[in-house]
Amino acid sequence: MAPNVSVILTSYNRTHTVQKAIESVLNQTYTSWELIIMDDNSHKDTVQIVKRYLDNKQIHYFNSNIQDSERYKTTRYATLINEAIPKTTGKYITYLTDDNEFLPDRFTVMTNYMNQHPGIHAVYSKQRVRFRMGNGKMSKQRTRKTYGILNQAAGYVDHCSVMHTREVADKIYDKYGSYWDEDPKHWYNGDAAFWNRLTQFTPFYPIDKILDVAYKDSNSFQNLYMHMPKRIPDGTLVKGPSTEVYLIEKQCRRKIARELFSELKYSNGKVVKIPDPFVYKYNEGTPIDFSIFTSAQLLPNQRLIRSEQKAEIFYLQNKKKHLIPSPKIFNDYHFNSEEIVIINDRIIKNIDSGPAFKSLAAADEIIPDGVLYLFNNSYYYSENNSLLHISPQTAVNLKLPVNNPVRVDSSFIQKFSKSNDTI
Repeated sequence: MAPNVSVILTSYNRTHTVQKAIESVLNQTYTSWELIIMDDNSHKDTVQIVKRYLDNKQIHYFNSNIQDSERYKTTRYATLINEAIPKTTGKYITYLTDDNEFLPDRFTVMTNYMNQHPGIHAVYSKQRVRFRMGNGKMSKQRTRKTYGILNQAAGYVDHCSVMHTREVADKIYDKYGSYWDEDPKHWYNGDAAFWNRLTQFTPFYPIDKILDVAYKDSNSFQNLYMHMPKRIPDGTLVKGPSTEVYLIEKQCRRKIARELFSELKYSNGKVVKIPDPFVYKYNEGTPIDFSIFTSAQLLPNQRLIRSEQKAEIFYLQNKKKHLIPSPKIFNDYHFNSEEIVIINDRIIKNIDSGPAFKSLAAADEIIPDGVLYLFNNSYYYSENNSLLHISPQTAVNLKLPVNNPVRVDSSFIQKFSKSNDTI
C-alpha cells in the first residue's frame, strides 16, 4: 500500500544534525510514511551519515549533484522540493530540514486532524526553537505560536511545522507551473513565497501543540543571510561553512592560503560568514598564495605595505601604491600600524604609483577604499573614490568598525558621495 504521509527532507552539509532529523521520522508513532531525502550535493561526511539509513525501504535518497558555481541561481531548497513532490505517493505532504526534528506524535496528530476534517487541506502547529552556542550547548529557547486560522501565513509559519494535501499542491502546480517559487530573491523566505500560493486555495488550520523542534546557531542560513547586502564590497574577507577564507576583490573571490593569512595581517575577527550559495556567486580569482611575492599585480588590494629598508608606508589600491605621507594622514583614516605588511623592496619598486593620500580636510582626488565613515548618524563605505551608503546593521555584519568610524563633515560627503548607491 502507498504511504499516507510523504516527508521531504532537504539536506546540505549538516553533519551534526541530519542524523537527528532522519531518526525523528523513524521514531514516529504513525508508521504509514515515506521519507524522500533531497541532498544538495553535500560533502562526503554528510552523505555517509545519510547512507546508513538507506536500507530502510521507506527511505529514498536523491543527490542533486549541483555544481557550486550554480548554487546561487535558484532558491535551492525550493528547487529540491519541486523535484521531490512529483516523487511523492502520499495523500499528505510535509517538510523537514536537516537542522530540525519532528516530535514522535507529529504524524499521528496531524493526520488524525485532517482525516476528521476532510475539507481541510493545510495544518500547522506550534514549534519549539532552540538556539545553540558555538560549543553546542543550548543558550535559550522560545516557542513559535499558532495564530488561529490563517488566510495569510507568510512570516508566521515555518515550513517544518506544516502538513498539506497532495491535492492542493497539484492545484498550485496547475496555476503556476511549479509548486514552490525558485526565484533566488526568495532565499530567505522561500516558505513564505509558497504560503502565498497555497493560501489562494486553502487557509492554514492551527494545531495548538508543539510538534517539531528547530535548532538555530551562528551558521544557520537565516542568521548568515540576514542583513547581507546583495553585493559584498571589495576588501571583505568571507567564508562559508567550510574552512576556506576568501578576499572579495574586483567582485571575484580570491582564496587565501592559510599560511599567508597572518603574514598579510588579516584578522579572524574580520572574516564574515556567509551562506555557501553566496560564496560561490563570486567567480574564483587568482589565489593569494606565495606567488604574490613574485609579482606586484598579484598582491591583494587594501593592504598597508612598506619595505624593511624604508619607512615609507603605502596603501595598495587598484594595484597601485599610494603614499601615506604623514602620521596625521595615517591617523585620519584610522589606519592600524599592526596591519602593515613588510614587502621586498624590489616588489614595491615594481608597483605603479598612484596619487598620495591627503588629509580628510584636503582630500579632493582620491581616498582609500574600504574605510567606514560617519556623517550625521549615517554610515558610508568608500569604494572607487565614492562613498556608498551602508546601514548600521549591514556594517556590523560585514565586521566594519561601527564603533570607531572616520567622522567627516558635509563638504567631504559632497565631494565623494554617490547618493543613489548603497551597499
